[in-house]
Amino acid sequence: MTYTNAETGFRVSLDDLNDVERSFYADAQRRFRDNVDWFAFDAFAFGRHSPLYRGRRSHHEVLRSPLYLALRDMSLQLGVQQGKVARQAVTGRSALA
Repeated sequence: MTYTNAETGFRVSLDDLNDVERSFYADAQRRFRDNVDWFAFDAFAFGRHSPLYRGRRSHHEVLRSPLYLALRDMSLQLGVQQGKVARQAVTGRSALA
């Protein structure tokens, strides 16, 4: 299973997700398709009940996990779609630069 952002081409393999993470990801996909409010999506995806934090011992492990990478990209895409996040910085530089 792979998460792909059709707009940016970002891809991440989700083959190593456990059953809880797969179910959570499926719920996140539904919320994304329903265009839920960006803040509500973030509260769901990154809140204290998210499986992102289970079994991981450091912040670094969370940030490198495939589930986090997919959820972060979905969140940013929702923010852009809803006009709450600019795709490009005002200075003309990429937001990732």
